[in-house]
Amino acid sequence: RRSRNGLQGMMKGRSADAPLLVMDETTPRWSEAREPSADATSRNVTVRQWASACACTACLGALTLVAAATGLLGAREGVAPSPLPRLGQHGLLPKAPSKLKEMCATVIETSPQFDLRLEPLSDCVKLLPAYGSGADPSGAPVLVDLTDATPAQRILGFGGAFTEASAVVYQALEPALQERVIRAYFHPEDGIGYSMGRVPINSCDFSVNPYSFDDIPEDFDLFHFDDGVSHDARTIIPMIKDAQVHSGILKLIASPWSPPAWMKHSNRMDGSSQPEGLRPECRNVWAQYIARWLTAYEKQGVAIWALTPQNEPENAPTWEACVWPADDQVKWVRDMLAPAVKVMHPLVKLFAYDHNRDHVSEWADASFAEPSIASNFDGLAFHWYAGDHFDRIAAIRRKYPDKVLLNTEATYDHKQWSSEWTLPGGEWRFGLGYAHDILGTLRAGANGWLDWNLLLDERGGPNHKRNTCDAPAMANVTAKQLHLHPQFYFIGHFSKFIPPGSVVLDAKGQPPEGPTPAPPADRPYGTCNKDDAIQSLSFQLPDGITVATVVLNCMDFPVAYGIIDSGWKMSLSIPAQSIQTVLHQRPRHYRR
Repeated sequence: RRSRNGLQGMMKGRSADAPLLVMDETTPRWSEAREPSADATSRNVTVRQWASACACTACLGALTLVAAATGLLGAREGVAPSPLPRLGQHGLLPKAPSKLKEMCATVIETSPQFDLRLEPLSDCVKLLPAYGSGADPSGAPVLVDLTDATPAQRILGFGGAFTEASAVVYQALEPALQERVIRAYFHPEDGIGYSMGRVPINSCDFSVNPYSFDDIPEDFDLFHFDDGVSHDARTIIPMIKDAQVHSGILKLIASPWSPPAWMKHSNRMDGSSQPEGLRPECRNVWAQYIARWLTAYEKQGVAIWALTPQNEPENAPTWEACVWPADDQVKWVRDMLAPAVKVMHPLVKLFAYDHNRDHVSEWADASFAEPSIASNFDGLAFHWYAGDHFDRIAAIRRKYPDKVLLNTEATYDHKQWSSEWTLPGGEWRFGLGYAHDILGTLRAGANGWLDWNLLLDERGGPNHKRNTCDAPAMANVTAKQLHLHPQFYFIGHFSKFIPPGSVVLDAKGQPPEGPTPAPPADRPYGTCNKDDAIQSLSFQLPDGITVATVVLNCMDFPVAYGIIDSGWKMSLSIPAQSIQTVLHQRPRHYRR
């Protein structure tokens, strides 16, 4: 049953020996209640067996009383939802397995069927001898064969954007909720382990109002530049610093939406003239401005890892923008931006493009084909708003194998909310769409994936152009409630278990139902449904021993599948519209 208001106590899908955590209302602590015993070595559904066993009226009624007493029932049952739904003990996530058992696999699942969110189902799905390569003894077809898998690109990380909107909502929360949202995102054990972030240079649409750090017209010497970046020092920078406490090394990517108004033909930050928004005489001062911004952030204790020259250079919306033709922009980078940045910040990387994938090939060639230009770029950034186009990313990976490829923005705007959307629960299909895109881009050769806003209010803002959106975390500040949407958990299947330094494995295998036609090319971005076969991708973790395999099933029925690794096989199954991360240690004779 697709329920986000079910009995959370019933749905803690741990092994038979794990405690069921129940909030004691009299004190701020958790007490332990043991689940009924079950065979932990059976199919990885201990929690489902227990839930079925508890289906009798008396048991269900008793659990309902417990849930009502502890505030775990959702709004449909007439009880106010918990301010931090499904964040585990003390409002945080279940910890990842600290040590895997040899010849066992651990399965973590997010599923609507039993209301599971990043829950370990069993700590030992046994690896058994494989018989041939077509199916295992239980008849499950082989989805992934890791025996002769070869290493591909290295993973840099996963993350989201520190917009002013996110910072404003964050500051409006009580300190306890601030701590919980930051830990949920950035703590590697108690959260989902984000290791990357994106920061706007000047304002963007997810700002309260347009702003820059030098609004004095014709200030070509930047005499009035705000070296204290006071606007961000009050909003964005404190949130970044809180994240740094938990994340360790946080790779930050900076992107401008618009130069100050006086540098543009239109004399407005919102919108852009075409074919080019920037005044020619302001090209050099704009490059110097960006370098100065990097220095100002560094003085605030926030070092920027990478930079893109312009967010969405082909877009001229009603909010902050600056259109750039590809040939003109890459020459500006070579002649002005790169020299200005490298003088003061030689370690800051530069990524080209930062727009939709439908034109990613043209921008890659403009940025990388000529050596004098290519030497200034470390990689290419792109967004998901034109659809999958995974084939184009794969072609760039083959053509320019030394360049870093990053997805730097993805979200669903408010126009995509259906009648099923709720503030506490979001929409399940959004999580499926995120996971489909992450798998597709990484399989095609990307090194990481970043979401858009980290946190928004109950209306999907603030946004000074009412271009409101969904987010993995949304807050009702007045009600003092934080809501995690499905996207949070689906991203967590990657960011929590596949740390920076992991390597994508190019493995054999095919969907259990056999080859399927490609989904329609013109379908909306972020779509994953019955047209998609079961999807998977495996990663070698930095320890050289552990493999994480992420499996996604967007179809309306469960699927049995097998994973083979050098003569050993795991037999598994995944429910409909669900995602799993399968962790196992490679057999000793095949470790790298």
